[in-house]
Amino acid sequence: MVGIFVCLFISGCSYQVINFPNKNSQSYRSNNASVSSVPASGYHRVKRGETLFSIAFGYGLDYREVANLNKIRSPYTIYPKQKIWLRKKTNSVSKRVSSAPSRSTNKAPVVKKSASDIQLQKRSSPPKVVSKSSPVNSEKVSSWHWPIDGTVVKGFSSGGVSSKGIDIKGQKGNLVKAAANGVVVYAGSGLIGYGNLVIVKHNDVYLSAYAYNERILVKEQQTVRAGDALAVIGGKGSEKSLLHFEVRRDGQPIDPLKVLPRK
Repeated sequence: MVGIFVCLFISGCSYQVINFPNKNSQSYRSNNASVSSVPASGYHRVKRGETLFSIAFGYGLDYREVANLNKIRSPYTIYPKQKIWLRKKTNSVSKRVSSAPSRSTNKAPVVKKSASDIQLQKRSSPPKVVSKSSPVNSEKVSSWHWPIDGTVVKGFSSGGVSSKGIDIKGQKGNLVKAAANGVVVYAGSGLIGYGNLVIVKHNDVYLSAYAYNERILVKEQQTVRAGDALAVIGGKGSEKSLLHFEVRRDGQPIDPLKVLPRK
């Protein structure tokens, strides 16, 4: 503990230490950092401390799609008990109305146009403007860095509820560092299976996540640069000094080893 305090004091950074989990809690004890299935209801009820990013992350969804579905604009503010739809609502009423036969039998009169009228209409009609939607910011993160120095003890798996990232074995007291420049969009312990979790948004496409921390040193909406300390390494269960690290592209987990530099 003294070593950690001295390290933070020397660094000159005024970190806010938050989120001390109960080691007997379900979120701390769970060993499975996994993607949850979308509820049968199709929506998620917001709990205190959750963000749009953490909700989308937990279900393996693109936060932009969730925001659009719920008509939530940046900075994506949500509130406790708010209903967040995770898939399109089914409106059976509108389907019945649209499929019902029309009772009206009156037909609009057909107005015949002469050849001269048609030519005049063509000359007077303004040209159609084809709107070009702005391309999605899909640029890759220019440079990735390892969040801690250590050995990968568990690799990535894309099947089932297996690991959606990698587990890196470090040393007690290691500082978990940002893998690239970005903004902290979640810092808390509300996702079961992740313990104390930090999520960093790097651009519109890429997020990175740092789980099982002993304590979190940053707060939401804080801008960080590659190498900045995010947390103090923790562990899961009896496995100590362990970091679970994930990278999400468009909401989908990808193998972090494909973007991290080779050692």
